[in-house]
Amino acid sequence: METVNLFISLVEAHRYTGYAILFFSLIFEGELFMLAAGVLSHLGAFDLFDVFWVSYAGVLFGDILWYWAGRLIQAKYPQQRFMKFVERRVKKAFPTIECNPFKLVFISKFLYGLNHSTILVLGFLKIEFWHFLRVQAKASLLWVAIFLSLGHFFGYTALSITHKLNKFVAILVLIFILFMVFEKILDYFVEKKIGQPGDCRK
Repeated sequence: METVNLFISLVEAHRYTGYAILFFSLIFEGELFMLAAGVLSHLGAFDLFDVFWVSYAGVLFGDILWYWAGRLIQAKYPQQRFMKFVERRVKKAFPTIECNPFKLVFISKFLYGLNHSTILVLGFLKIEFWHFLRVQAKASLLWVAIFLSLGHFFGYTALSITHKLNKFVAILVLIFILFMVFEKILDYFVEKKIGQPGDCRK
């Protein structure tokens, strides 16, 4: 039966490839990869300091790409149907996004499935880039710290139960699923509260 130590040795031997995968994965998906990185840093397969800065750079790089993708679509295809659909979806959750975009972009960082579409819409709406980047840099710093910490905790929990690799992975998968369900429930109530009709107020 393979143990967690064998897995750690394998990942550690290819950690720089792992960092590259982590960096580019954060352009498209955040939470699960961040949690996995937190687990691997707890196990010692990844260096925590390296993971933090690779993750932070990857998140910011992805945010900038999504923002400028929105700007490009607005410039070339302002009436594109898919973009209008995304805009309606984001405005349903954030009806005052045009009035107070920077508060909402901070909140969207912590709402599963809404962050990238929100950033895309901000670019489409031509929200001022440097202000956007300042807010996003702060939100990303907090987001990376929180999810790495959660990954650390999940890794500690699973490792305290078993050192057998198959059981360890099964426990982590179960923890991740429960966490994602909890996050979706929390997102529902947050979106419901934020999505109430209102005026453009700070």
